[in-house]
Amino acid sequence: MPRPSDESPVYADLHTHTLCSDGTKSPSALVAAADARGLQGLAVTDHDTVAGVAEAQRTAERGPDVIPGVELSAALEDDEVHLLAYGIDPTHEALQDHLQWMRDARRRRAQKMIEQLRGHGLSIPEDALSAQEGGASAVGRPHVAAVLVAEGHVDTTREAFEQYLGRDGLGFVAKPRVPAADVLALVHRVGGIGVLAHPGDWMSSRHLRRLVHAGLDGIEVHHPSHRPSLAMYYRRQADGHDLIVTGGSDYHGRTEREERHFGATGMSEPEWERFRAALA
Repeated sequence: MPRPSDESPVYADLHTHTLCSDGTKSPSALVAAADARGLQGLAVTDHDTVAGVAEAQRTAERGPDVIPGVELSAALEDDEVHLLAYGIDPTHEALQDHLQWMRDARRRRAQKMIEQLRGHGLSIPEDALSAQEGGASAVGRPHVAAVLVAEGHVDTTREAFEQYLGRDGLGFVAKPRVPAADVLALVHRVGGIGVLAHPGDWMSSRHLRRLVHAGLDGIEVHHPSHRPSLAMYYRRQADGHDLIVTGGSDYHGRTEREERHFGATGMSEPEWERFRAALA
């Protein structure tokens, strides 16, 4: 949720997406929007791609301080977690190899989703997915959802997820599983720090301890899905495990709700300074 008015204003947003994955703005447009909202720090964290980082950093020479980042999926027992990697070397060969593997797996997954939906009687042209990709480097479920809207099977992308692409939906296909410990090891190898993204209500203390043991560096405490009591809980967990506190809007630019949170959900200046010290 946005910060209460009696708290410090949001200084930095460390969770945003561009059209390089499933956002709607170019990296330069995202930086301009962040600058217009008074943000002093920004991280571009597209899914499985760092394609937008260089453009964002060039655009931000006189705007917000842009941190290179990426959002990575990882397996933790039978669950999936998302990890935000910050301060990485975007050109590192090991990172590029992993991201390419994930992007290839994403494309195969999206194609399989469409094949499954066709098998259940939905009419979807062969070129429908490519028509919705735009400039995305990483294809995901939002692009399949856009196909379903474009072909008239649903009215909104939200309906697409609810009816077809959710975990129990006819078109659902699981992501490839990469252990969280392996993902965190990669993040550290390429010079970054790994932060647990939007843990929400489901994250147990046991799961969190396993991530800490695997090398977790921080927790995304501030997120639109975290009500104040949940944010306070994760702040206590971060303090108890000596982890960094981060936060961001998870901005994609798709809804009015996301627009409200962009610039209103994120980190205070002291939290940003502690984060920058951890990157040093």
